[in-house]
Amino acid sequence: MEIPAERKWRTLRKIASPREKVPGEGMPPTAPAPEASPPETAPVAARESAPTEPTETEPVPSGGTVEILIVHPVASTARLIRETLQNFTDCRVVTTADPLRAFELALQKRFGLFLFAMQSGELSGPLLYELISKACTAGRGPRRLAPAVIFVREKGDPQLPEALTRDARVRDVLHKPIRIERLLQSVEGVLVVRDPTAKQEDPQQER
Repeated sequence: MEIPAERKWRTLRKIASPREKVPGEGMPPTAPAPEASPPETAPVAARESAPTEPTETEPVPSGGTVEILIVHPVASTARLIRETLQNFTDCRVVTTADPLRAFELALQKRFGLFLFAMQSGELSGPLLYELISKACTAGRGPRRLAPAVIFVREKGDPQLPEALTRDARVRDVLHKPIRIERLLQSVEGVLVVRDPTAKQEDPQQER
């Protein structure tokens, strides 16, 4: 039997939330603590108490194919983005219209870039990205920080939340209709883009 949508999102939020503490964790030790702690423990404690909210994306490993996750409810738009990236870059593209499936994929595979619709069904793109970011920070994904994201905005969609407009992880907001040149500019720095105006030489002509 299909799980109601409300229960699905409640489960998704639970997955994205930080892990619960183990019983007894954080309790004072029964034995007296030594007077001086080893020098290594102080930096570790400082790192654990420091805020874990990411402020920038992790660098994409070089030498491998970058995987891109596209989440958009309109098939023609997702196809345009996928074919453009496949024709002018060496990335591998995964597309889905289901934000729940996108959440699962983001925690299973190491993507280098997200392209999210501002609204995908009953979940907004910014909220989906926030849930993925929290899950990554909580150590539930293949990386500590969520990758960079590009949002695709329809004419009637709400504006990007102010908090995300200042977030370094948000590379761009593309407005429909999407121009190929604009799309390629937005992915530069994450993907190596071939010049779309350059004509490929025919090896037979050189003979």
